[in-house]
Amino acid sequence: MRAKLVWVVCGMFLVMVGCATRSHFGIPDQSLVPPSDFDQTEAAIASAEKSPNAQYCPDKIAQAKQKGKRAAEVYWACHTNEAMALLAEARKLAKEAESCQAPPKAAPAPAPAPASPPPAPPAAAARQPISFHSVYFDFDKSNLKPKAKAELDRAAAIMKDNPDVVLELQGNTDAIGTEAYNKALGERRAKAVFGYLKSKGINPSRLKAVSFGKDRPVAPNTTAAGRAQNRRVDMVILK
Repeated sequence: MRAKLVWVVCGMFLVMVGCATRSHFGIPDQSLVPPSDFDQTEAAIASAEKSPNAQYCPDKIAQAKQKGKRAAEVYWACHTNEAMALLAEARKLAKEAESCQAPPKAAPAPAPAPASPPPAPPAAAARQPISFHSVYFDFDKSNLKPKAKAELDRAAAIMKDNPDVVLELQGNTDAIGTEAYNKALGERRAKAVFGYLKSKGINPSRLKAVSFGKDRPVAPNTTAAGRAQNRRVDMVILK
């Protein structure tokens, strides 16, 4: 009887571990049974991406993913209503992407003079989907790690391809330390990202650095892994 009980407990533990590794929009789940809205939203976005019409407005797919990621972050920070609203917006954007239409064809150019052949048209540059990821920091540090710089290089390239994009750089910390200290630390982290993107040729008018300190955790501060996820700068599209 005791041996059977041990097997049952071990089986439950393996199930819990397997479930705990799930995530939505790149954000690890913090409970075994998250709301079904997350699965529905990811499925809606995946379906939209397969639609032939989605190629005409990749920005809607990118914005839907960004809202889904933000929904996961605020949901695990106990802002349920805000998370559900963001997921609804993400599903709406995915639905709109499925109905996108090809842009109208440009009117034909006038025929060139017979003496000079028409110039070869320039190759059209492929537009990157807009997607920005958070960058992370060591405890009590604001210097950028190599992995963070690689992500910021990617972000700078996307911003150069999309000159209308404006980002808010949101500095965050874990819960260790006073509120005032963490507010200042979050500001230093946001300014570190601001300075790096500026050094890569991004106009400072397209960047806004803010600090939330320890007020916006995306994971519990009771574990080392959770605190590591909270020591970050989020890059949020303002425009």
